[in-house]
Amino acid sequence: MNFKKVYILISTVLLPCFKTSAQKYNLLPDTVGYCEGDNRNIEIVSHFDKTASVNWVTPMGKYANTRKVKPVKEGKYYAHVTTAQLPHPLFDSVYVRVYKRPELRLRDTVLCKGSPLLLDPGHQPGWRYQWSNGQTVQKLKINHPGRYWVKVTSGACAAYDTVTVKAYESALNVTGGEVIFCLNDAVKTIGIRANPGTSIIWNTGSTTPSVSATREGIYWVKSESQLCGVHTDTIRVKLKACECEMFIPNSFTPNDDGRNDYFFAVSQCEYSYYSITINDRWGDTVFSSNNFNSKWDGRYKGNLVPEDIYTYHIESIEKNSDKRQVRNGHISLFR
Repeated sequence: MNFKKVYILISTVLLPCFKTSAQKYNLLPDTVGYCEGDNRNIEIVSHFDKTASVNWVTPMGKYANTRKVKPVKEGKYYAHVTTAQLPHPLFDSVYVRVYKRPELRLRDTVLCKGSPLLLDPGHQPGWRYQWSNGQTVQKLKINHPGRYWVKVTSGACAAYDTVTVKAYESALNVTGGEVIFCLNDAVKTIGIRANPGTSIIWNTGSTTPSVSATREGIYWVKSESQLCGVHTDTIRVKLKACECEMFIPNSFTPNDDGRNDYFFAVSQCEYSYYSITINDRWGDTVFSSNNFNSKWDGRYKGNLVPEDIYTYHIESIEKNSDKRQVRNGHISLFR
């Protein structure tokens, strides 16, 4: 019988005081380590017959007639084996190291406009870091919103955490910083996204997220939040006399609150041909129609699309004059 075929199925062991008649035998490794809270056992598996009895002395106390124990405390674990096959008992010991699992402190957050962000999961001596972008630093500097994860290793322990970083925009991103309205437009509204906890003031004195542009010129809006401080954005408004013009909003909020929930063009003219196509930033079409009365509800295939800036392409032919026009622009979708 080859008693040296001994398999240790775990990573923890302790030490007892057995009779001096017992013989030291290589039953266990010298040292093992495990992570606090792991469901592991120290087990002696061998070719001992069924008469073999294994007793333990551990930091938690003594255990009789069992080939495995579950280590909870750090220290030395002793195993004592007696069997009718051998004229004397065998014993061995292993030192168990218990490592504390890293407690990470990442939280979902926002990236302020124009300011980088440091993601810091915390630090303890001996911690090693692996971020989703391959970096191994403690504090990860980011300049773009997204989802990031980190793996922190300490001894035999590893902990994972994921953080979602959203962009905190203070105002509406108007392409070119300019918007044009027709003089006869019933609605000439410019607005910003009012993030929770943000105070707003326009140069008109209004403190609402949107204002009516009654005259040409530069409109500025100052937004202040506890997270990102003070930001000021400007929009130039131009008014022009339009002939059979079409009013196309530059933003809408499909949040089912009954206000500005749909994107659609407005015109007093009649068209013999009309086509609208809306694409996302990657050029994929999220809405299209040949019906002038169609409205986009901010969904694609029944699912809500994310907050972003989308592009529209509108082609029309006036019914009486056969005048053909092509209109391209941007829509900001807010919730």
